Amino acid sequence: MRIIAILVSMLLSLSGSAQLSKSTNVGYVESFAKLPKIKFEQTDEAQYNQCKTANDLVMLSIKDSKTEFTLYTKSKEIRLKKTNQDQNDFNGYEYLGYYSKLKMYAIIESTMLDNLSFGSFNLLDSLTANYYSIVSIGDGAVETPIPSPNSKYLIYYNNQLTNGGSCFIGLLQVNRSGKASQLFKEKLSFESNKFVVEDIRWLNDQTFIVKTSGTTMKDDTRVKGISYFKASVE
Repeated sequence: MRIIAILVSMLLSLSGSAQLSKSTNVGYVESFAKLPKIKFEQTDEAQYNQCKTANDLVMLSIKDSKTEFTLYTKSKEIRLKKTNQDQNDFNGYEYLGYYSKLKMYAIIESTMLDNLSFGSFNLLDSLTANYYSIVSIGDGAVETPIPSPNSKYLIYYNNQLTNGGSCFIGLLQVNRSGKASQLFKEKLSFESNKFVVEDIRWLNDQTFIVKTSGTTMKDDTRVKGISYFKASVE
């Protein structure tokens, strides 16, 4: 199923996003597999509440119509067709906002083909018009990434709700001084089939806290529990 999703996204992107150039995929599980895992330690709600809740994503004013929207970069204007979920088969985009420190637009590309739905989270550089796609482990897009306060890292997650729930967490390093194709680099990851992620917040430039939820059996009843885990970028 995942291979089909990638092929469909690639083929439809070629026809539906001709104005988007220099696309780079980042976040492949195979790349993360060669790298260290995130090392968590348990923490509590009190420390989680000390974290910054605001992220760097703001809603810039853009040219917007019923069927498309326009994003402005230094080199060109890019018009993208909106997602139309009223159609049985479609390929379109949703504007999520603008990362002011990263200087990038956040976009979701959605595809529906033969009743199969796929999505990908993408970033468009407003300075260079380079286009980046964060690969998801499932058919849907990853949740909107959260930048560290200094925007040197992006952390994101993807939940799978089947079989009791599982999650994948990916951490990307941001390098503005390198080549465009190496702007985002896989650094750390984590997978679990014991819980799903509810939220992630940065405590400071190096440390983040993950809020998770899972279920356990108590007196023949499935009970939901909340846990908090802290980790640092090494």
